[in-house]
Amino acid sequence: MNIKTRRYLAILITCAFTLGLYGAAAWRVEQLRDLPREYSSCYFERCVPHNATLNALR
Repeated sequence: MNIKTRRYLAILITCAFTLGLYGAAAWRVEQLRDLPREYSSCYFERCVPHNATLNALR
């Protein structure tokens, strides 16, 4: 393999890896959207109720 072929192969692998990460993140977001609303935000450190007003969150 010459230098040009290695460079193109490295670019191709990098692009494929980046697209794979993006696809996995997009799939995870879609999975979270399918969850019922009361479960989806309680995986974080603080569970914020969805019916709270802005003043109650302060």
